[in-house]
Amino acid sequence: MLDLPGRPMLGVGTLNVSPRAKELVMEALNNNRLSYGPMVQQFERDFARLHGCRFGVMSNSGTSALHIALQAMKELHGWQDGDEVIVPTVTFVATANVVLHNRMVPVLVDVEPVHYQLDPEKLEAKITPRTRCIIPVHLFGQPADMAPILAIARRHNLKIIEDSCETMFARYEGQPVGSFGDIACFSTYIAHLLVTGVGGLNTTKDPEYALRLRSLMNHGRDSIYISIDDDDSKSSDEMRTIIARRFKFVSVGHSFRVTELEGALGLAQLEEYPSVLAARQSNAGSLTRKLRFLDPYLQLPSVRPSSEHAFMMYPIVLRGEKKDELVNFLEANSVETRDMLPLTNQPVYHRLLGWQEDDYPVAKWINHNGFYIGCHQDLMEADLDYMAELFEGYFRRRPLQSRDGAELILTLGQDCSTLEHTLDEVPSDLFEKILAVDTGGTPEALAYLKERGIETYPANGKEAFHLVLDGAIPIECENLVFFRADGRHNPRDIGRLLLALERGSDMVTASRFLPGGARHDRAQGIHFRSIGNRVFTLLANVAFYGNLSDAVSSFRAIKRKRLSEVKVAGRGHAAQYQLSIQALKLGWKVAELPTVEIVNPELNDRKEIVLSAFPVLMALIKEWASYGKGADGSTRNSLHR
Repeated sequence: MLDLPGRPMLGVGTLNVSPRAKELVMEALNNNRLSYGPMVQQFERDFARLHGCRFGVMSNSGTSALHIALQAMKELHGWQDGDEVIVPTVTFVATANVVLHNRMVPVLVDVEPVHYQLDPEKLEAKITPRTRCIIPVHLFGQPADMAPILAIARRHNLKIIEDSCETMFARYEGQPVGSFGDIACFSTYIAHLLVTGVGGLNTTKDPEYALRLRSLMNHGRDSIYISIDDDDSKSSDEMRTIIARRFKFVSVGHSFRVTELEGALGLAQLEEYPSVLAARQSNAGSLTRKLRFLDPYLQLPSVRPSSEHAFMMYPIVLRGEKKDELVNFLEANSVETRDMLPLTNQPVYHRLLGWQEDDYPVAKWINHNGFYIGCHQDLMEADLDYMAELFEGYFRRRPLQSRDGAELILTLGQDCSTLEHTLDEVPSDLFEKILAVDTGGTPEALAYLKERGIETYPANGKEAFHLVLDGAIPIECENLVFFRADGRHNPRDIGRLLLALERGSDMVTASRFLPGGARHDRAQGIHFRSIGNRVFTLLANVAFYGNLSDAVSSFRAIKRKRLSEVKVAGRGHAAQYQLSIQALKLGWKVAELPTVEIVNPELNDRKEIVLSAFPVLMALIKEWASYGKGADGSTRNSLHR
């Protein structure tokens, strides 16, 4: 699993040139028009409109867009060389470089430790009489915290340039990025949300800014003549004026133009952006669900309240250690990684500006511990599973303070093919022994288990954990995982539960009711959640001061010594429910991981659910009645920790 020679690299970005894109590119070529024309103009208008602005100006890169945005402001507002521009400590070098290229001084503000963007609480302390502008960066696909930044800018009469090169279409408090500041800057470079090969855009609501931006992009030319179309349908007097001025240059500008081909690619991708955005957000959500069990080690991306996230990439920061070993492991196994845009540790800035990494602790932590991987729209669920398995494999191979060994106890279903699939998918190398509990398996299934050398024990009407408690199943290891091999759950989740158990939990439950968990009706394709399960879980939480999301799941991992503390009667849902309640009463450290259960809407299933309601209720009443004395005989007060 962890070293597959020849496996294609799972990159941080993607390019998929659609038939529509090829059609528009060929239309541009057939029009025999490559210079700035109708394709680029339409792309500018549509992009600006989607980001809440009147004007769009397309250039050859996001860096170029940043450069001319600052230069336009400097010229129009009379700023001086040496004036200051505030930038965050975590961003691509272009954000700081364009300040230096404009002969101004970048001033650093450290970033938030959760969303990695300019920290408004640290901003005002960096403002001086020479501060002219703030460049908040919408990083990794998420908007910066603009409300307090804008309030501070207004108080100090400062301009705002939004560096939105990594974020498109996302909204902050209902308003799209690019519409908050005076000028915004975007990028359509390779691996970005929209890809035109090379390309950048400015958006603005101010016509004077728009004119100056377009002039600076075209060598600083007089704005009366920017495109070869600007002399179409003009009167004789207008033509004389144009001819007199069209080779006049009012600024020291640049050649930052693009061709109609980039405009054609942009227009085609703009038609597809809702599906691209939805796929990235879905992939990011899937990665978060698959990696959440590693929360003690990894800080996964989170979405700011009242904000959206476009997920240009998927940033991860190791909480307590440097990233080098992990990123090398991922790269060796065909998963591309990138640094999270370090700025404060760059040699050039240390030499020119005297920046010291130790002065910016959050950025230092991100520089040393943070990286990102891809979550783009061309990654399939199998790719995401593979990445999650790599992370699990990496942390599993790390030495534990103690490893007590593990045993897997399977409960058989009726279908031998399901059993075979389960055993093919089970990470058997993690277990010293695999055992099976027979609840009526077919002779074919029992023969298959015997062939695999797996011992089988009769259920005798009891739950698998009952057999362990009764000594009917000989157990030698401390870590136990209970799994029903009936096709309802994914065997790949077994390793995740075991790892969480090994890392310090007393019990780990596979929950269908956490974000990312679900119950799916296989026959009808209808998603539903079990109301009864949720109600009884809520009652257990209220009665016994708990915080479970799924109290009747049978897919669990439990420490053997903890299991020996409980006394559980009954069977089925009632037994699982009673086990959860006693775990709450005894103050176990319980973890839950999301899982998806596939349910067949068969009559027996529905009958089991109905018939289990009364036993589950009786289990709740029984445990509540004995709450004055815990399952270990201790008093009720001693159970509140």
